[in-house]
Amino acid sequence: MTSSPKYRSHNRHKGRVSIPGAYYHIIICTHQRQKILADNKVASIIFDTFDWLETQNCLEWICIMVMPDHVHTVMKLEEGQTLSKVLHSLKLFTARKINEHLSQNGSLWQKGYTDWGIRKVATLNKTIHYCYMNPVRNGIVASSQDYPYWRCKFEME
Repeated sequence: MTSSPKYRSHNRHKGRVSIPGAYYHIIICTHQRQKILADNKVASIIFDTFDWLETQNCLEWICIMVMPDHVHTVMKLEEGQTLSKVLHSLKLFTARKINEHLSQNGSLWQKGYTDWGIRKVATLNKTIHYCYMNPVRNGIVASSQDYPYWRCKFEME
């Protein structure tokens, strides 16, 4: 009898590449999926950090959806950058600022992140719409227009 291969977390990143100029859908989650992000100040810290990373030519964000326990973003990776480097900076800085705001310490983000490369304009549009509809799918609001922790460089219908 042959046994199935054991999942090893280090295999998760096997074959992952960072392509400057490519678009990615990224999800980062809070440690133990704590529902602490849906707060005006916390969301502002996250949005401001994405803005700063953009001014530093690390990424170009397209949309950012801050959910209570995770963040979706669609972004373009800039020249000379890797996903792991950019997301490490984002998570390190936001963890410090958010923990300070919430008067807590310890892990804020889960290790790692989930990413999908986006190769087609149609997929880019569908992914932005998927992010936009996330609070509706999660039963937080009846209409995405009512959810305050969303930013997008394109107008949504």
